[in-house]
Parts: sequence; C-alpha cells; structure tokens
Amino acid sequence: MRSDRRIHNHYYHSLTRKMVSIIALVSLTPLFLVSGIILYQFHISYQEKVYDHLGELLQKHTQNIDSFLKEKLADIRFLAETFGFEELRDESFLRDRLETLQKDYGPVFVDLGVVNAQGLQVAYAGPFKLEKAHYYDADWFRKAMERRFFISDVFLGLRGLPHFIVAVRDNWKGTHWILRATIDFVAFNNLVENIHIGKTGFAFIFNTKGEPQTKPFSDIMPDRKTYMHFLARTEPKKNRINIVEARDHSGKKKIYVSSFLKHGDWMMLFQQDSSDAFA
Repeated sequence: MRSDRRIHNHYYHSLTRKMVSIIALVSLTPLFLVSGIILYQFHISYQEKVYDHLGELLQKHTQNIDSFLKEKLADIRFLAETFGFEELRDESFLRDRLETLQKDYGPVFVDLGVVNAQGLQVAYAGPFKLEKAHYYDADWFRKAMERRFFISDVFLGLRGLPHFIVAVRDNWKGTHWILRATIDFVAFNNLVENIHIGKTGFAFIFNTKGEPQTKPFSDIMPDRKTYMHFLARTEPKKNRINIVEARDHSGKKKIYVSSFLKHGDWMMLFQQDSSDAFA
C-alpha cells in the first residue's frame, strides 16, 4: 500500500513538474522572442542612426571643402580677368595683389605666379626663389594649358614641399598665359582634420591613383588596399555617400564612409573602429 502511494505521489510530482515546465516554457518563449526582436530592431535602428550621422557629417564636410576650392579658384579668376597679363606680369603689382589676398584670407594663398605659353614664369610673388622658373615639363602646367580652370593634386614641385595649385588660363594677344596660386597645405589639411569623432574616427583625402592628398590624423596611415577598393568599386557621383562596415588588414572591424569631391578627382574617406562608433 505504501509502495503504491509512493509511486502515486512520485507520478503526480513528476507530472506537476512537467506541467510547470511546459507552462513556463509556453509563457516565457514569447517573452524571449519579443525581447530578442526588440533588441535586434534597436540594434538596427541605432546602427542606421550612426550611419546617417556619419554620412551627413561627411557630406557636409565634402561640400565645405569643394566650396573652399571653388572660392580660391574664383579669387584667382577675378584677378586674371580684372587686371590681365600686362598688369600682373609687373612683379611689384603682383606682390600687392598677393598682400591683398593674404590680408583678406590669411596665409591660405602662399604665392602667385604668371606663366607664359612656353612655361616660363615671367612674374612671381612669394617667399620662394621661383623667379624665371620653367614649368614646361611640369604635369600641372600641361594640364592647366588644356583647360580654362585647373586645380592640381598635391605634389612637391620645385620647392620640395607638399602643396597644390589653382590656375586660370587666359588669353593675351592671341597667346595663352596662366595665373597660378599656391594653396597652403597646412591650412587645407587643417580644414580636413576638422572631422574627428571619438577616439579613432578621422578623415583623409586621396586622388584616383590612391595617393594621399592630406596628412592622416595622428600619423595613422590607412590601409591602402581598402581605399583602392573604394576607388575601384565606387562611381564618382556628386553628393553620393557610400558606407561600408568591413575588417581591415589586421582583422579589426571598421566603418568606412566615402564621398567624391573636386569633380571626381579626389575621394574623401572617413574611417572609425566599429566598437568606437557604436560605443
């Protein structure tokens, strides 16, 4: 009798435990599923907000730099069209124009030069000894002679320092001539460095050959394979922002945001560690 009662009690205890387990499972499973869905949706929503923020930031920064380049080119165009070859080839007059530009815009304009069709700099105003410099074989000169307005890539040139130029080609007595100005590399680089987020987020610019046009933040050289991949896979469209999350050569997960500027000649790339971006 006692044995039957023990078996009977064990059966009901076992049945009770199973029923409680089933009720708990049935009750908690939807809760876990809903919690998981909410967490996933929150993660996606937060990720989209971070992406949108970075994309908007880079787009505004790209537009600011494009505006900077256009404004400097417009300043040189105004000089070329207002005064012309005869006045600007007078070096004392050219020095006055450079001083005026530097008073209005600070040290952004380093120097000015008037170059004839043979590549000879017939007038120069600035801190370097570049009077009568010959530019006929220079890559920037050949390109500048082919178009009305020109902005070069960053290069060392005769002065041996990184810089780039804006140039305007004009006509005097049926012959082409060029007014060129050097843009201060440090001032331009500071403009790009203004975009810095968190501990690891920074931007830099490179040309279509993958050559850096600015100094990377804190001397951190980005992985060249990564941004060459962006150049190869991205079509240069105005105001187009591309966002990719991928691992770099060391295996660290990063967010890359890219945008073209200077009519597709340059690309700005922002990179940040994913852990830093989503912190």
